Amino acid sequence: MGRIRTNNEDNCYCNGIFMTVSERERPFFLNGNTAPPCVFAVCDGMGGEDCGELASLTAVETLAKFAKKIPVEKNSVSDFVNAANTRMIEIMKQQKIRMGTTLALAVINENSFTLYNIGDSRIYRLEAENQRLLRVTDDHSLAEDKVRMGLITPAQAEKDRDRHVLTRYLGIDDEEFSFAPDVYGPFDFNLNKKILLCSDGLTDMLSYGEISEIMRTNADVSEISDNLVDAALKNGGKDNVTCIVIEIKSQEEK
Repeated sequence: MGRIRTNNEDNCYCNGIFMTVSERERPFFLNGNTAPPCVFAVCDGMGGEDCGELASLTAVETLAKFAKKIPVEKNSVSDFVNAANTRMIEIMKQQKIRMGTTLALAVINENSFTLYNIGDSRIYRLEAENQRLLRVTDDHSLAEDKVRMGLITPAQAEKDRDRHVLTRYLGIDDEEFSFAPDVYGPFDFNLNKKILLCSDGLTDMLSYGEISEIMRTNADVSEISDNLVDAALKNGGKDNVTCIVIEIKSQEEK
């Protein structure tokens, strides 16, 4: 939970586990080891009242139905995104509400991983050799469009009034805009040490340098995720904060 909001519109999917309705208003924490293939995601809902919570929950519930297929079937990510978007449109028509959610998705296979995003939840990867943190995803926002057009710099986009005006998200009528994810990768296991998926509650409160410093520490991933969330809350916590930190280990390191 953020310092200002009274509800939590974020959700996450950790290889089969996500936040249920009863878990949304208290801190949610998972830690452990897993083996590929596996799937992780962060979703930041929007819509006010309970609508944002419903949107992100719908996304992770739909993801759970497709998770086994996603690492092994080529078009399964598109199938999942289409199914989630269709379900949200159905709910909006039934309940006469507006809602939507971002998606940051990591699909991990035996020797590589592929990343996907819709909206402004971000994914970073930490290179193994030089410990450099790289932002992988581009935000789907009006501010990012201005950067692409050369109207503002990336640094200016972080403070631009349009940085949260999304141009792509789940919950869009496909006749209006695109809701297809951008795809990055596959990335080689051996060249990467960690992956970070996070909602904008983290990136709005922490600079790239602050995130990079915490991610480069030798602490356990559970401590790293705690430190990221704590730092975001200490810096103001204007939104809910969700992050998933994944460390890639070889069989020998396990």
